[in-house]
Amino acid sequence: MAAPDLLDPKAAVHNSKPRLSFSTKPVVLTTTEDECDAPRMTVMRWKTVSAIFFLVVLYLIIGATVFRALEQPHETNQKLDMIAKKLDFLATHACVNVSELENLVKQVVSAVREGVNPSGSLSNQTSLWDLSSSFFFAGTVITTIGFGNISPHTEGGRIFCIIYALLGIPLFGFLLAGVGDQLGTIFGKGIAKVEKMIVKWNVSQTKIRVISTLLFILFGCLIFVALPAVIFKYIEDWSTLESIYFVVITLTTIGFGDFVAGEKSHISEGGSQSLKDRDYYKPVVLFWILVGLAYFAAVLSMIGDWFRVISKKTKEEVGEFRAHAAEWTAN
Repeated sequence: MAAPDLLDPKAAVHNSKPRLSFSTKPVVLTTTEDECDAPRMTVMRWKTVSAIFFLVVLYLIIGATVFRALEQPHETNQKLDMIAKKLDFLATHACVNVSELENLVKQVVSAVREGVNPSGSLSNQTSLWDLSSSFFFAGTVITTIGFGNISPHTEGGRIFCIIYALLGIPLFGFLLAGVGDQLGTIFGKGIAKVEKMIVKWNVSQTKIRVISTLLFILFGCLIFVALPAVIFKYIEDWSTLESIYFVVITLTTIGFGDFVAGEKSHISEGGSQSLKDRDYYKPVVLFWILVGLAYFAAVLSMIGDWFRVISKKTKEEVGEFRAHAAEWTAN
């Protein structure tokens, strides 16, 4: 019996012993130049980076111009109003001179920066560093929101905050990715069910995907943006614009700190009941922030997948167009 030809792929299939395998596909050898050129397919070109950079700078200039036009007149009016109030106070209270008033104002400003509200009776004020507020502050650190309404002022607190942030931010990033993936899976299943319902309308697959995804994005915005805005408007006694402003600024991790949930109850005017409400109110707000950030992460990931698919299809269509153009030119 003749020995099987190990170089024959068909004969090699029946040979169960360990052997060298040969592919019938042509082997493509890569040169050093090809290896150097490979990253160019995935790395953004400098021209594109430069164009995006100038676009961002232009966007910043537009934003600076608009913000200056909207906010600078208000700032000027506030300065003039404060000067008028100081002069009126000095005219009404002749026993107080200018230097004494300025010293008092500096002390008040310093107290505010330290997190103490000098208005009202200080004996009725609750601590900014009770367990509930400290828990909320720790959450703003690891989420990188950083409202800035309270911050550590001791050396030990600042050192611990640095270490806590360096360890907590990556940890929260893992949690955010995991929750975002789970929400993305839930949204994907929901979108698939909606697509089965819409497919009866004889609409193209692309339109079905866009409609179903937009419906789920609107549904998520209703739960994580609109509903919390209504709740904050009622609890915090904010206007509709202020509530929506706080929700968006928070979930985008901008966190200016001009509006912070739970700060109204810093000065206790409602007795023990307001303190009791505040104990669980801020942790609930922090939980909303965590889930809301995960939702927005899932939405951004979904939009990124869209752009990748659209970019891939566009490249394929451009490639086909060039092939047809080359064929037409050759003929």
